[in-house]
Amino acid sequence: MNDSQCTQFLSDIRRPLLALHKAILDHERAAYEKEFGPVTPAAFLQALINGSGFRWLTPLSTVIANVDEILDDKEAEATDRIAAAEAVAGLFSPDLPNNMFLPRYLPLLHADPAILHHHGQVAQLLREIESK
Repeated sequence: MNDSQCTQFLSDIRRPLLALHKAILDHERAAYEKEFGPVTPAAFLQALINGSGFRWLTPLSTVIANVDEILDDKEAEATDRIAAAEAVAGLFSPDLPNNMFLPRYLPLLHADPAILHHHGQVAQLLREIESK
């Protein structure tokens, strides 16, 4: 994958990743509220930040932040963009060693149609970039 393909990929995948992240958060909030009762957005944010049960989401959040940072950084090098694209692909790869995201994520594809829908959009972009 060359630099221009990486830049396009990062631009294209940003919104689907954000939508997937939101769908996961909506699902997790519903499950949290089912167990602990209704919470304010601020209280749920604190649970996300401080709760060990949500640490599995950190790799996805980090990848999204990295994509945003690379796209906004006018001085980013081609190697930075390639590394960011590889990090996105790696997050969804079962071949990534010690991937703490995938084991919790994959069951959600069967549990929530919104997550499955957004996963499909991300997966399509990943297939397209892998074929180049």
